[in-house]
Amino acid sequence: MTEASSPRNRRRPRSRSRVVCQRCHARKVKCDLILHLRDGGVCTNCQKRAETCHKREQYGSSDTQRHRPARAPLESEPSSHESVEAISPSLSPLQTKELSRIPNQKSTTAVPTQSSPATSDNQGYIGEFSVLSTQGPLSCESSGVVGVLSKSIETRIQESTGADQLPSRSMTEALSSLFFKYLYHRMPIIDHQDVVADCPSILLRQSLCLAGSVLRHPKSTKGLVESERFYSKAKILFYSNHEKDPLTILKSVCLLTLWTVTPPAVVTIDCGWSWLGLGIRFAFQIGLHRESTYAQRSSPGCARRIAWFLYAQDKLHTVCFGRPQMIQPQDFDLRLPLVTDFENPEDDQSLLFVLYTRLIRILAKMLPLQPRDSTTTSEEALAILSDLKDWVQNLPSHLQIFSDSGQRLYDRALYEMLTWYFTCVITFFHVNGKFFHSSVTSTITLVASSCIIRLYQEMDYRDDINYLMPINNWSMMVASLPQLSSLCYESNSIATTNDIPHPDPLSLEELDIMLEIMAERTIKFPGAGAVLEKIKRFKTEILSLGSSSNVAFGLHGPSQGSGSWSMDERSYVSIPGIHELFPFPKELSPRMDLLYTMEADEFSNRLFENITDWSIESFFDLDGFNPCA
Repeated sequence: MTEASSPRNRRRPRSRSRVVCQRCHARKVKCDLILHLRDGGVCTNCQKRAETCHKREQYGSSDTQRHRPARAPLESEPSSHESVEAISPSLSPLQTKELSRIPNQKSTTAVPTQSSPATSDNQGYIGEFSVLSTQGPLSCESSGVVGVLSKSIETRIQESTGADQLPSRSMTEALSSLFFKYLYHRMPIIDHQDVVADCPSILLRQSLCLAGSVLRHPKSTKGLVESERFYSKAKILFYSNHEKDPLTILKSVCLLTLWTVTPPAVVTIDCGWSWLGLGIRFAFQIGLHRESTYAQRSSPGCARRIAWFLYAQDKLHTVCFGRPQMIQPQDFDLRLPLVTDFENPEDDQSLLFVLYTRLIRILAKMLPLQPRDSTTTSEEALAILSDLKDWVQNLPSHLQIFSDSGQRLYDRALYEMLTWYFTCVITFFHVNGKFFHSSVTSTITLVASSCIIRLYQEMDYRDDINYLMPINNWSMMVASLPQLSSLCYESNSIATTNDIPHPDPLSLEELDIMLEIMAERTIKFPGAGAVLEKIKRFKTEILSLGSSSNVAFGLHGPSQGSGSWSMDERSYVSIPGIHELFPFPKELSPRMDLLYTMEADEFSNRLFENITDWSIESFFDLDGFNPCA
C-alpha cells in the first residue's frame, strides 16, 4: 500500500448539510436553512441579502452522487454549460461560468416557493395587441446570479447613509397624520392600513414623512432642510431597490412628486415633474391605465385612486407648463373613481376627490392650450362650458360655502376645490375666448378671478394657505392676470387731463392680496418667487406706463384681438345662462354685482367694448420686454 493511499493520510469527508438553499449552494457557502425550516424557511444568508430562499432538492445521497461514474450526456440532453448558453447567449463569459454552477432541475420536479401566484399587482402589463401577450408570463433564468453584485452595493449604500433609519415613532405618526388630515383629499394614494401594518414599508414611511414635513408651517428656511433629509433618504431607498412590492413603490413615487423647490426653468431630476413622469411610466408597466386589469387586483380601489391622481397631476402640469401630456386619452380607459373605492366611503375627503377628478376631466378637454387653434368649433366650446355648469350646479347640498341664512361656512378642502373650478373657468375663456365678445370674456374672467382671490383670502385668515401644494401657484398666477388686465383698462379709460392714471382700487386691493399670499409661499416653495416677481413687474410697469401698457404687455383690446377675424367679420356666440357658472351668494366676491348687471342686450350694444383682453402667453413673454425702449 502506497503512502498516498494509507488510511492515516486519506482525507476525511466533510460534513455536509442535506438541507441547503439553491443560492447558497450556487455560491458554495455554508447554509443554515435546516435551522429555519420551522420559522419561515429563509436562511441567514438570503435574509441578509433580502433574497428569495428556495430549498435545493436532493437526488440521492451525496456519497452516491460523488462516487457514481460519470455518464456521457445524451444527445437530447445538453450539458449544463450548453443549456446556459442556449438560455442566455448574451451573458458574459464570467456570468455564464457562474450560472453554469447552478444545478439543472428536472422539469418534472416542483420547486417550492414562498411567493404567492402572480397577480396584476406584481406582474408587468403587456398590451393585448402585443405578440408577447400570447406567450404568458416570462421567467428570468439568470435570476440566481444577476443582481447579486448590485444588491451588495445597494446594501452598503443603505448602511452608510442611514436611509433606512426612521425618525422617532411619535414624529413619524405626527407627520403621517398631517398627510391624512390636510392632503388626503387631493392624494388618496395610500390607506391607513399601509401605515399601521405590522411591518410597514420603510420607503413608504420615509416618503410619507416627506409629505408631512412639507405640510408643516415653515418657521424658517431650515424647514426645507428637514424635508430634504426625508427626500434624500426616500430617494436612496428607491434607487437602491429597498422595496419590492410594485404598488408600494408607486405610492412612494407619488409622494415624492411633492418635492418641488426649484423653478420650472431649472433642468433637474429632483423635481415633481420628473417623479411624475417616472410614476406614470411605472403605472403603465403595472397596467393601472387599463380597466381590464382591475378584476385581478388585490386592492383595486387604491390602485384606481393612484391612477387618477397621476392623471390629474399630468393634466395640471400640462396646462401649467405647456409640456406634452404623458397620459393620452386613447391609452387611459379607467372608469371614474367612486366613493366605494375608498376605505371610508362616508368621509367627505373621498367625495371631494371624486368631484376633483371629474373637474380635471373637463380641464383635459381644453388641452392643449392653443387659443389660435382653428380646429375647435363653437359647439365643442359650448359643450365644455355646459360641463362646467353641470359640475358646479350638481355639487352635493351639504358642500356649501354659505348657509341658507347667509352665514359663511368654512371648509378648507372645499374652498381649495372651488379655486380649481374658477381656474378652469378662466382657462376656458383663455382657450375659447375667440368665440365670444371680449366684453363677455373679460367680465366673466374678472369675476372668477375675484372669487379665487377671496377664497384664498379666507384660507389665509385661518392660516391654511400653508397646506396648498406647489401647483396652486399656477392657479394664483391665473387669478392675477384678469386683475392686471383690469388695471390696464382703468389706466386707459379713467384719467385726468394730465393723463395721470387712476387704477381701479378694487383691482389693486385684490392683486395685493394675491401678491401677499404668494410672498408667504416663497419660504416653503422658492420656485414661487419667479411667478411673484413677474406679477410685481407687470403691476409696476402697467401703473407707470399708463395708456401704453396695453401695447407693451400684449393686453389687446377687442379691435386687436388675437383671432384671425376682425370684429366686423366675426359672428360672436352668445352664452346661455351665464349666471349658472356662479351659483353662489353675492357675499362671495364684491365683483359678483357685475353678473347681476349683465344682460344680453348690453353685450349686443357692446357696453364694455373697451375692456382689454389678456393672454397667458404674454405673461411669459415679459422677460423680452424692455421698458426703456
